Amino acid sequence: MTTRSHVAYESWLERYHLIEADRDARVTGIAGQPFELTWPHGKRKQPARHVPDFLFQLLDGRCVVTDCRPARRADQDFRYKTGVTAAACRVIGWEFRVAGEPDPVWAANLRWLAGYRHPRFGNADLEAELLSLFTEARPLAETALLAGDPIRIRPVLFHLLWRGDLAGDLSRPLGETTLLTACADPMREP
Repeated sequence: MTTRSHVAYESWLERYHLIEADRDARVTGIAGQPFELTWPHGKRKQPARHVPDFLFQLLDGRCVVTDCRPARRADQDFRYKTGVTAAACRVIGWEFRVAGEPDPVWAANLRWLAGYRHPRFGNADLEAELLSLFTEARPLAETALLAGDPIRIRPVLFHLLWRGDLAGDLSRPLGETTLLTACADPMREP
Protein backbone atom coordinates (compact mmCIF):
# COMPACT_ATOMS: atom_id res chain seq x y z
CA MET A 1 0.00 0.00 0.00
CA THR A 2 2.46 2.54 -1.27
CA THR A 3 0.34 5.68 -1.45
CA ARG A 4 -2.70 4.66 0.63
CA SER A 5 -4.79 6.42 -2.01
CA HIS A 6 -6.14 5.81 -5.49
CA VAL A 7 -3.85 6.16 -8.51
CA ALA A 8 -5.41 6.69 -11.92
CA TYR A 9 -4.82 4.14 -14.67
CA GLU A 10 -6.35 3.70 -18.11
CA SER A 11 -5.85 0.05 -19.05
CA TRP A 12 -5.55 -3.46 -17.63
CA LEU A 13 -1.85 -3.37 -18.48
CA GLU A 14 -1.39 -0.16 -16.50
CA ARG A 15 -3.32 -1.71 -13.62
CA TYR A 16 -0.96 -4.68 -13.61
CA HIS A 17 2.16 -2.49 -13.49
CA LEU A 18 0.55 -0.34 -10.80
CA ILE A 19 -0.12 -3.45 -8.67
CA GLU A 20 3.43 -4.67 -9.23
CA ALA A 21 4.88 -1.31 -8.15
CA ASP A 22 2.58 -1.21 -5.12
CA ARG A 23 4.02 -4.57 -4.04
CA ASP A 24 7.63 -3.48 -4.50
CA ALA A 25 9.04 -2.51 -1.10
CA ARG A 26 11.46 -0.06 -2.74
CA VAL A 27 8.68 2.03 -4.31
CA THR A 28 7.77 4.88 -1.94
CA GLY A 29 5.58 6.99 -4.23
CA ILE A 30 3.43 6.52 -7.32
CA ALA A 31 1.90 9.18 -9.56
CA GLY A 32 -0.43 8.37 -12.44
CA GLN A 33 -0.05 10.56 -15.53
CA PRO A 34 2.56 12.63 -13.65
CA PHE A 35 3.26 15.33 -16.26
CA GLU A 36 2.80 16.39 -19.85
CA LEU A 37 5.93 16.82 -21.92
CA THR A 38 5.58 19.16 -24.93
CA TRP A 39 8.11 20.08 -27.61
CA PRO A 40 8.17 21.77 -31.03
CA HIS A 41 7.44 19.35 -33.83
CA GLY A 42 8.51 20.48 -37.29
CA LYS A 43 6.46 23.30 -38.81
CA ARG A 44 3.25 22.38 -37.01
CA LYS A 45 1.57 25.05 -34.90
CA GLN A 46 0.69 22.54 -32.20
CA PRO A 47 3.61 21.09 -30.28
CA ALA A 48 4.09 17.35 -29.95
CA ARG A 49 3.02 16.07 -26.55
CA HIS A 50 3.27 12.99 -24.42
CA VAL A 51 1.87 12.08 -21.01
CA PRO A 52 3.68 9.10 -19.44
CA ASP A 53 1.59 6.55 -17.55
CA PHE A 54 3.45 6.55 -14.21
CA LEU A 55 6.24 8.03 -12.17
CA PHE A 56 7.60 5.78 -9.43
CA GLN A 57 9.68 7.30 -6.62
CA LEU A 58 12.11 4.76 -5.16
CA LEU A 59 13.47 4.43 -1.65
CA ASP A 60 16.94 5.49 -2.79
CA GLY A 61 15.53 8.73 -4.26
CA ARG A 62 15.56 7.66 -7.91
CA CYS A 63 12.54 8.29 -10.13
CA VAL A 64 11.40 5.86 -12.81
CA VAL A 65 9.03 7.20 -15.49
CA THR A 66 7.06 4.37 -17.07
CA ASP A 67 4.90 3.95 -20.14
CA CYS A 68 2.84 0.77 -20.43
CA ARG A 69 2.25 -0.58 -23.91
CA PRO A 70 2.09 -4.08 -25.43
CA ALA A 71 4.93 -4.57 -27.92
CA ARG A 72 2.43 -5.18 -30.76
CA ARG A 73 0.97 -1.68 -30.18
CA ALA A 74 4.27 0.19 -30.02
CA ASP A 75 3.95 1.97 -33.36
CA GLN A 76 6.37 4.51 -34.83
CA ASP A 77 4.59 7.49 -33.20
CA PHE A 78 4.75 5.83 -29.77
CA ARG A 79 8.43 4.96 -30.21
CA TYR A 80 9.18 8.56 -31.24
CA LYS A 81 7.35 10.04 -28.24
CA THR A 82 8.90 7.64 -25.76
CA GLY A 83 12.33 8.33 -27.28
CA VAL A 84 11.89 12.04 -26.62
CA THR A 85 10.55 11.29 -23.12
CA ALA A 86 13.51 9.01 -22.37
CA ALA A 87 15.94 11.74 -23.49
CA ALA A 88 14.20 14.34 -21.30
CA CYS A 89 14.32 11.97 -18.32
CA ARG A 90 18.06 11.37 -18.81
CA VAL A 91 18.68 15.14 -18.77
CA ILE A 92 17.16 15.46 -15.29
CA GLY A 93 18.58 12.18 -13.96
CA TRP A 94 15.44 10.06 -14.07
CA GLU A 95 15.11 6.59 -15.51
CA PHE A 96 12.60 5.77 -18.24
CA ARG A 97 11.17 2.43 -19.28
CA VAL A 98 8.46 0.96 -21.44
CA ALA A 99 6.67 -1.85 -19.61
CA GLY A 100 5.02 -4.56 -21.70
CA GLU A 101 2.66 -7.41 -21.04
CA PRO A 102 3.39 -9.66 -18.06
CA ASP A 103 3.27 -13.41 -17.95
CA PRO A 104 -0.47 -14.19 -17.54
CA VAL A 105 0.02 -16.63 -14.65
CA TRP A 106 2.26 -14.19 -12.76
CA ALA A 107 -0.30 -11.41 -13.34
CA ALA A 108 -3.20 -13.58 -12.11
CA ASN A 109 -1.28 -14.51 -8.95
CA LEU A 110 -0.41 -10.87 -8.31
CA ARG A 111 -4.05 -9.79 -8.76
CA TRP A 112 -5.08 -12.45 -6.23
CA LEU A 113 -2.46 -11.39 -3.69
CA ALA A 114 -3.33 -7.72 -4.16
CA GLY A 115 -6.68 -8.55 -2.57
CA TYR A 116 -4.76 -9.18 0.66
CA ARG A 117 -2.49 -6.12 0.63
CA HIS A 118 -4.45 -4.11 3.20
CA PRO A 119 -2.96 -4.15 6.73
CA ARG A 120 -6.25 -5.49 8.10
CA PHE A 121 -5.13 -8.93 6.84
CA GLY A 122 -2.03 -8.78 9.01
CA ASN A 123 -1.82 -10.33 12.45
CA ALA A 124 1.53 -10.04 14.23
CA ASP A 125 1.14 -13.24 16.27
CA LEU A 126 0.00 -15.36 13.33
CA GLU A 127 2.63 -13.80 11.05
CA ALA A 128 5.43 -14.80 13.43
CA GLU A 129 4.03 -18.33 13.71
CA LEU A 130 3.66 -18.71 9.93
CA LEU A 131 7.14 -17.38 9.23
CA SER A 132 8.59 -19.87 11.73
CA LEU A 133 6.73 -22.72 9.97
CA PHE A 134 8.12 -21.68 6.58
CA THR A 135 11.82 -21.56 7.47
CA GLU A 136 12.15 -24.34 4.90
CA ALA A 137 10.04 -24.67 1.73
CA ARG A 138 6.69 -26.23 2.56
CA PRO A 139 3.32 -26.65 0.77
CA LEU A 140 0.85 -23.80 1.29
CA ALA A 141 -2.25 -25.81 2.33
CA GLU A 142 -0.51 -28.38 4.51
CA THR A 143 1.43 -25.77 6.45
CA ALA A 144 -1.55 -23.41 6.81
CA LEU A 145 -3.49 -26.29 8.34
CA LEU A 146 -0.69 -26.84 10.87
CA ALA A 147 -1.09 -23.24 12.00
CA GLY A 148 -4.81 -23.57 12.75
CA ASP A 149 -8.14 -22.74 11.18
CA PRO A 150 -7.54 -22.14 7.43
CA ILE A 151 -10.29 -19.45 7.37
CA ARG A 152 -8.24 -17.48 9.88
CA ILE A 153 -4.77 -18.42 8.62
CA ARG A 154 -4.98 -18.04 4.84
CA PRO A 155 -5.65 -14.29 4.72
CA VAL A 156 -2.57 -13.71 6.87
CA LEU A 157 -0.56 -16.11 4.72
CA PHE A 158 -1.60 -14.30 1.51
CA HIS A 159 -0.82 -10.96 3.19
CA LEU A 160 2.71 -12.24 3.92
CA LEU A 161 3.06 -13.33 0.30
CA TRP A 162 1.92 -9.89 -0.87
CA ARG A 163 4.42 -8.14 1.38
CA GLY A 164 7.23 -10.44 0.25
CA ASP A 165 7.83 -11.93 3.69
CA LEU A 166 6.92 -15.30 2.19
CA ALA A 167 7.99 -16.34 -1.30
CA GLY A 168 6.89 -18.99 -3.75
CA ASP A 169 7.07 -19.61 -7.47
CA LEU A 170 4.45 -17.15 -8.72
CA SER A 171 5.19 -18.05 -12.34
CA ARG A 172 3.06 -21.15 -11.70
CA PRO A 173 -0.59 -21.09 -10.56
CA LEU A 174 -0.79 -20.39 -6.83
CA GLY A 175 -2.48 -23.35 -5.18
CA GLU A 176 -2.60 -25.88 -2.37
CA THR A 177 0.76 -27.46 -3.24
CA THR A 178 2.69 -24.24 -3.93
CA LEU A 179 5.93 -24.40 -1.96
CA LEU A 180 6.47 -21.34 0.20
CA THR A 181 9.42 -20.20 2.24
CA ALA A 182 10.14 -17.27 4.55
CA CYS A 183 12.22 -14.43 3.04
CA ALA A 184 14.86 -12.42 4.79
CA ASP A 185 14.78 -9.59 2.22
CA PRO A 186 11.44 -8.61 0.65
CA MET A 187 13.06 -6.06 -1.72
CA ARG A 188 12.27 -6.63 -5.40
CA GLU A 189 12.90 -4.93 -8.72
CA PRO A 190 10.23 -2.44 -9.88
